Amino acid sequence: MNPTQLLQFFEARKSRAEPLVLVTVYETEGSTYSKAGAQMLVDGNGIFRGMLSGGCLEGDLAIRAQQVLESGIAQTVSYDLGGDNDELWGMGVGCDGLMRMLLQPLLPDEEYAPFAQIAAILRGHKAAEITIPVMDRSLGELTVRVEPPPHVLVLGAGLDAEPVVSIAAELGWRCTVFDHRQAYIDNGDFAAAEATCCAPADKLAERMDLSRFRLAIVMSHHLASDRHYLTQLAETDVAYIGLLGPRNRRDRLLSEIGPAAARIESRLHGPAGLDIGGRGPGPIALSIVAEMQQVLGSN
Repeated sequence: MNPTQLLQFFEARKSRAEPLVLVTVYETEGSTYSKAGAQMLVDGNGIFRGMLSGGCLEGDLAIRAQQVLESGIAQTVSYDLGGDNDELWGMGVGCDGLMRMLLQPLLPDEEYAPFAQIAAILRGHKAAEITIPVMDRSLGELTVRVEPPPHVLVLGAGLDAEPVVSIAAELGWRCTVFDHRQAYIDNGDFAAAEATCCAPADKLAERMDLSRFRLAIVMSHHLASDRHYLTQLAETDVAYIGLLGPRNRRDRLLSEIGPAAARIESRLHGPAGLDIGGRGPGPIALSIVAEMQQVLGSN
């Protein structure tokens, strides 16, 4: 699920005071596409955002969502994708698992609870837990940990930064592009970025709240600027710091930033990106975002 797209879908329907249905996976057994806590939204026309099963159950869920909207009453549903039931749902995906889901109406008169609370978390910068009542009394309540989309700091606005922003934005990540050269920002295609900023490299920490970024990629192709960026990032808790360029360039920069090197070395990935065998801006950007995802998945 792309959390940014889910939020945009919600905000568009909310602005028109349209009712919605929130589908939440509250229990799974065996191998399933989604796990407990995964969610999707369905509107009154059966249009949905979020994917819970890889496409084989969403059509049935959209039909059930209309029933929930018509009655105003939440319902639960179980899908057993094991054995012959897998073929029943039309995809033959072989997940061999069971999924139980809660469908509940989100109504303007009720201020779209509980998704309004989820949306507030998605707009913010910190993860939080919310509690959703489940109809089955034996199950009690479902606690869902909501993670806002990660913020990515792209330090350098060259042509090779454009696909990094595009790919990250496709995942729903929020990107900020920072460069000391206004012309680079003005001439770059950063429509998918949440924000852009032009300022001297040594003013990064003054102009940006670095505490909200989980990921950063240093790619200005300018030694002095990269040195300033690394020195300031060393004072943060940014989990992933990528550095473009060969290993000897990384080693030179680490030697030049002095004591800051010890504070950054364990988080520094240079040359940035997984080795996927590609060349050029697109494949390199893909390898960088893939490495970022790998770090997010391990934290």
